[in-house]
Amino acid sequence: MSKTVIRVTPVAGFDIPELERWLAAMSKKGLRFSMTAGLLTVFERAERRTVQIHLEPIRGAVEDDPELNALYDDAGWKYWGIFRGSFYVFASDDLTARAHTDVETHEYALKRFFRGKVIGGALLALANALLLGLYQRGAPWKIDWTWLRYFPVETFSNKPVLPFLLAALGLLLIDLSYLLGLCRLLRYRKAIRNGTVPNRHRKVGWLSAIGSVILIPVLINSVQLLSGANYRPYDLVGSGFVTLADIEGSDLRLSHDAFYNMDYIAHEGTLLDAESWYFQQYAAFGVDDSPNDVPRLEITVTRYPWNALAEMRMAELGRQKFDNSGDDQRFDVLDECLYAKWEGWTHTSEMTGETRAFLPGGILALRQGNTVLFVNYYGEQDLSEHMEQFARMLINL
Repeated sequence: MSKTVIRVTPVAGFDIPELERWLAAMSKKGLRFSMTAGLLTVFERAERRTVQIHLEPIRGAVEDDPELNALYDDAGWKYWGIFRGSFYVFASDDLTARAHTDVETHEYALKRFFRGKVIGGALLALANALLLGLYQRGAPWKIDWTWLRYFPVETFSNKPVLPFLLAALGLLLIDLSYLLGLCRLLRYRKAIRNGTVPNRHRKVGWLSAIGSVILIPVLINSVQLLSGANYRPYDLVGSGFVTLADIEGSDLRLSHDAFYNMDYIAHEGTLLDAESWYFQQYAAFGVDDSPNDVPRLEITVTRYPWNALAEMRMAELGRQKFDNSGDDQRFDVLDECLYAKWEGWTHTSEMTGETRAFLPGGILALRQGNTVLFVNYYGEQDLSEHMEQFARMLINL
């Protein structure tokens, strides 16, 4: 049997009396305090002992203090270690022993400790602002409710809604644990000054523990974003992607603008953002012409964590784009295949009298498992004739 036992600390880090009671209770079970590792407390198996625990706030460097240990040893207290870089842990078999006879000295130590934790609160507030600021585009109040209601999968795919919600929940629990701990530290100081016994409180250390677990995927996601690991483009050549020339013909002149004629595949994804691919191409157009007046192709592919999400995305696309389409086709190699086409049309402005012609085109949505491909095409060709090419492209991703 291992001599080391690890437990989640169920008590707020500033709740000195409750921490003392908990460590004493663990000793009574045969678990002697050894050290801490974040939200975890490490114990060593030992004989069951009924002891009194005292936590002495650390006032200087976080290191053993031989002089202080000697003073406590003379008074019958044994030094057990350091708790979270905040307290020295002392234990005594004498349950009536007093760790302090000088109230003023004890109050001075608690006052300095309190000030240090207030400064820590300012750093926590800064961490709140930085993390939530990184994902502010995903704040629900910045998103049209209609999109959240009818197109939740698309909304969560295009905006960092999930990282924002997880960050907000995790930080809320950690902030609440911090504030409750700070309030209890104030009450403890007051009780020490008045010479009374501090009131017992509920153990709220689990708030901080749960909040930290929730934040783990958010922090991993943030590292991926800030390090640039989220964006991994690759060359169009050899990618297997269908191009505008494949549809229009090899004699088509493409735009020379890199924005309108991508020679690469944009590829990105993080822990909390589905893997996706994007590609677009436009035919050449003059300086005074609109890019919307020439043939163009846009391809978006998204690989979701679960098939259910991909099915929901196809349902969203069907509701938005294909509800009036009778050209529904399916391939055996695909789970779903939707296609719609439209004819070219013209529009005359009532204000200027100018008439503008809009190209015909079509849209295509394919799903295989958890991957959804969406194609948006404007041009004179029939997009349905290239469905097999797009299906093969999707399968090979």
